[in-house]
Amino acid sequence: MDIESIFETLNDAGVRYVCVGGVAVVLRGVDRITADLDLILDLQRANALAAVDALLGAGFRAKIPADPRGFADPAIRQSWISDKGMRVMSFYDLSSARPDVDLFVENPIEYAELDAAATTVALRRTHCRVACVEHLVQMKQAAGRPKDLSDIQQLHERQRSQIQSDP
Repeated sequence: MDIESIFETLNDAGVRYVCVGGVAVVLRGVDRITADLDLILDLQRANALAAVDALLGAGFRAKIPADPRGFADPAIRQSWISDKGMRVMSFYDLSSARPDVDLFVENPIEYAELDAAATTVALRRTHCRVACVEHLVQMKQAAGRPKDLSDIQQLHERQRSQIQSDP
């Protein structure tokens, strides 16, 4: 699946985002399979709208039966959270060539804090911002699913092996 084209699309649109979830774990060196791309955005209206427009322009469609541009409106996002229990707004690729993209409707960690600790990872054709291990662990502990707990263990093992291999 072509994840890199999604990052290219968002970068070209100037979207401020940080990659979290399974893809971030992979980009931190853990070998695992994931079916979607989880992103935390700077939820300022213009940035949120730029993200939605970029995804729609790249052939993605929202999974919800509502105008996806509502994502840019804090009041609408709050109603989705309180009325629907929504945690992420999901987009799918009509061609099925790319993974679903999940945008957090409410950031579990403030975007500025997340971005300040994130690193830029170079990919083949572009780059992406990836959450630091500490923030990934914090989010995965909150989720508490077996796969998240496994990710935490593997992230810690990866950190230990990097420390041991550093001279």
